[in-house]
Amino acid sequence: MTRTALSGRTAIVVGSDIGVSAAVAYALSRAGAGVVIASRPDPALTALTAGIVAAGGQAVAVPADVTSRASMRRLVEQTLGAFGRLDIAVNHLRARELLVAMTYQLAAMRRTGDGHIVNLATSVVAQTAVAELTGTAAQDHASSSSIRINAIAGAPCGSAEQLADAVVRLCSDDSR
Repeated sequence: MTRTALSGRTAIVVGSDIGVSAAVAYALSRAGAGVVIASRPDPALTALTAGIVAAGGQAVAVPADVTSRASMRRLVEQTLGAFGRLDIAVNHLRARELLVAMTYQLAAMRRTGDGHIVNLATSVVAQTAVAELTGTAAQDHASSSSIRINAIAGAPCGSAEQLADAVVRLCSDDSR
């Protein structure tokens, strides 16, 4: 993917696994997106953000409690405050937390009428629940907007970098 594939777009990467989040955040940044990385407070979150900025990307770290509705709302508000828009959301969350995150992400994406949500399921236990929730959300929004909602199961994608590349391909204009 070229450095300009996602130029001018803003992405949120929300997740509990900093390894997967790091790979996805770096890939989105290399494709030109401004990235907001959210997870529980952790020195690795700060280091990840600094690494993306040092590589020439735009990144903001937002410590977030993915179990809190208020925290997920603030995350989207901070993203809009930092970048003015939300085009891409990548969620690596359990189904219960995923529903809350998508509620606020979809509301922000409706402002521009366009966007892409990619939900990741990297454990066999999570795959069914995340796939079902993603499928339902995609059907609910298919006819009323140009917001695309997909899920990626981690096992078939292999490494975190391969998973990240799949996310970037899904979010690019080529996948429309």
